[in-house]
Amino acid sequence: MKSSTKDILNNFSNMKKTLVFDGILVGIGAGFVSVSYRFFLSYMEKICRYLYSIPLNFTYFLILIILLSSLGFIVGLLVKWAPLSSGSGIPQVQGELMGVFNMDALKTIISKFVGGSFAALGGLSLGREGPSIQLGAATAKLIAKFLRRDQNEQRYLISAGASAGLSAAFSAPISGTIFVLEEIHKNFSHLVLVPAIIASVIADFMSKKIFGLSPSFSFSVKTPLSLNEYGHIIILGIVIGLIGVSFNKTLLSIQTLYKKLPIKNEFKPIIAFLIAGIFGYTFPYVLGGGHHVIESLVANRVSIQLLTMILVLNLLFTAISYGSTAQGGIFLPTLVIGAIGGGIYYNIIAHFSLIDINNDYFVNFIILAMAAMLSSVVRSPIISIMLVTEMTGSFEHILSLCMVSITAYLVAEICRCKPIYEELFERMLNSSLQETENNYINEKVLHQFIINYDSAISGTYIKDIDMPFNALIVSIKRLDNEIIPKGNTVIKGGDTITVLTDNKHLKDIIDYFDNI
Repeated sequence: MKSSTKDILNNFSNMKKTLVFDGILVGIGAGFVSVSYRFFLSYMEKICRYLYSIPLNFTYFLILIILLSSLGFIVGLLVKWAPLSSGSGIPQVQGELMGVFNMDALKTIISKFVGGSFAALGGLSLGREGPSIQLGAATAKLIAKFLRRDQNEQRYLISAGASAGLSAAFSAPISGTIFVLEEIHKNFSHLVLVPAIIASVIADFMSKKIFGLSPSFSFSVKTPLSLNEYGHIIILGIVIGLIGVSFNKTLLSIQTLYKKLPIKNEFKPIIAFLIAGIFGYTFPYVLGGGHHVIESLVANRVSIQLLTMILVLNLLFTAISYGSTAQGGIFLPTLVIGAIGGGIYYNIIAHFSLIDINNDYFVNFIILAMAAMLSSVVRSPIISIMLVTEMTGSFEHILSLCMVSITAYLVAEICRCKPIYEELFERMLNSSLQETENNYINEKVLHQFIINYDSAISGTYIKDIDMPFNALIVSIKRLDNEIIPKGNTVIKGGDTITVLTDNKHLKDIIDYFDNI
């Protein structure tokens, strides 16, 4: 039901009172769905390994071809049925919060859950984090609709659900919260923070009840890297940063290639499933999200040649898997590729005695490279640092993580490589995945922005601000004071401004304030 402007403003002023309670409900709901997804995926991966362990003969070869083709076709049909369930889900959540997408929450949950499970069963190189984020967001949207919350609170609850999804996927509540603040909203509004951190903590509690108190990875840093070896951190950041740029370009190129194929979209996932079958019997290191690959890499040292093959083929197969539109993310495969790159780098410098080999720093370089790779690909260094820290339970390497993440970030910036989710989001906008109803795009919404001290409009009268059409500044919060804006009110750095617009123009408003 479309709300009047007066109702929207009244609800917005009372929102703080309901966000805490609603954040708890979202944490429970989104946590349950995301934890269930993670639990189910672990069984699908076990079945996958069993399927590829059966000796291959002609009869089983035909059975496997039929099975993989059927799984791929079903995944394609699910994507056709719920278009916004394809791929990672993170660009879709961004679009939902910007008002350009309006996902059918229930259909998205079903398609994401089933499709992602089938992708894991087939062995596609896709992660659980993106789907978990979208599953959490979609669950939050269902809860918001059930509670009859307006569009504004619905968006904050969707953010909280996304936060809970990432928290449940990796048992990382701080990273789940920071992800929403840094990557999704790109500001630290308390209206985003409060429900997000509540939902993340609850989802993490549920995750730990099922999967235990241990971090996602069983290894951690035992000996902090010596300060004398910090020169290698810069070199590692450059190397992994370049690998991250290559990953982004490969992923986008394969996606473009898929679009040019003269076959219907619902048949395209079959290609990735059949390639998974080939790798299942020739090079199983690249199958699945790759969590077991990192664990095995740490437990059993392998040659540089094998590591290089795993890196190259994993990078290619992840791009093939994702480009097929199958439901799955790239966070975990990205971490795997980074870890392998770190292992290769360490083995090379250890072989030539370029590092103190009396201390085994192999795990250090694995962890550092994971953070560097994520920072280069996603371009969110804070998330990269915190996620790797929470996943490994190692806090001794914060300084080195910061250095390697920033270095990889700068390398990607110098190469002018866009963040992968930003590029994927733009491609989704151009593909017109979903028609949005008029009553949705015309729904009035409020959005908060924090004005930077170096912003172009800092020190400017409101009447002189050339904002996009159909937007109105309705409130300014300066320190603890609430200011009713007028034409001669001056915007100052540090102000939190609330803008009234509609879903149709929300993305334009967000882009405007992001670029000033």
